[in-house]
Amino acid sequence: MPTLPVEEGELYNLQTMDEPQLNDSIQRLRAQLDEVDRQIVRTINQRALLVQELAAVNGEAGVALYDPKCEEEILQGVAEENAGPIYDATLREIFEIIMHRNRDLESYR
Repeated sequence: MPTLPVEEGELYNLQTMDEPQLNDSIQRLRAQLDEVDRQIVRTINQRALLVQELAAVNGEAGVALYDPKCEEEILQGVAEENAGPIYDATLREIFEIIMHRNRDLESYR
């Protein structure tokens, strides 16, 4: 029996929904995804701004922006925070890309 997860603990049963209900559900899910996507974009940009501020402070102090030990601690924290369903390794890859691209921003300044 196919189901669509919407919110934690809430499922839509596709066998008992008529077409208008299904279309409404699809539109509602897409709207939720759109909002989550906007939140992700805002959050990634907020993180980039904080990294730029940190880079400026580190630059004044003569400290390198890239610190492998610090990055590993961040990645471990991401895995600890992860409740799924995305695998820890996948989230680690995503964060590695985000951190790498943030460093790229600093190299273009």
